[in-house]
Amino acid sequence: MGTFNVGCLIKNAVDREKAVRIPKLMVDTGSEATWIPKRMLVQAAIKPEKRQAYQMANGQWLYRDVGYAVIRVGDLETIEEVVFAEPGDYSLLGAHTLEGLNLVVDSRSKRLIPGPVRQAQIAPRRMGDPGFVMPAREVQGKPGPAPVVAFPRRRKATKRNGNGSRH
Repeated sequence: MGTFNVGCLIKNAVDREKAVRIPKLMVDTGSEATWIPKRMLVQAAIKPEKRQAYQMANGQWLYRDVGYAVIRVGDLETIEEVVFAEPGDYSLLGAHTLEGLNLVVDSRSKRLIPGPVRQAQIAPRRMGDPGFVMPAREVQGKPGPAPVVAFPRRRKATKRNGNGSRH
């Protein structure tokens, strides 16, 4: 398949005015996470929120800090966990971020293309259908929560013998 690079913009998830442009990020569908150089994340004031273990392709285990950032590729944005890459680590755009951006890899032309259209689940429409939610209603002119409606469970049909008792 080969590798290719894309540029992206990394924004602070809290203060989106704080951002840094990454000119070259290797697209790697084999990596679940997105790895951004630590110095770039610090420049955008992105803070580590947790520390996580990662197993490399060679079997080696690494521990890295992880934070949250808004990632923009072209006109698309997603909020994502980003790994604070140390010197010597690759800068990668991982599979989870590609999924969040709804982009897929076109391996022939070595570029990212829009993924399939995401379908919304159609909610049940009739009262009594599993998953039915009553629409919100107004109580005394004020919006309020939808009333809780309990539906009785249907009893299984039972056979009756000739004298009217069930078995």
